[in-house]
Amino acid sequence: MVKVVGQDSAVSKRITCKNCGAINEYLPVDVRELYRGRDIGGGSEGRDGFNCGQCRKEITTRSF
Repeated sequence: MVKVVGQDSAVSKRITCKNCGAINEYLPVDVRELYRGRDIGGGSEGRDGFNCGQCRKEITTRSF
């Protein structure tokens, strides 16, 4: 059985919410798929991110 003994802050990142200005610190495990779909040309597009800890609006960490 795996036992978690802490979190390495070296892998954490920070991003500012464009809606409320809160600075959110997050770990890679916090990021989830926000959207997946197709663009007008038929190619794939999407966004990954999480919800702001203050206002709960979606924050995009990666779009493609």
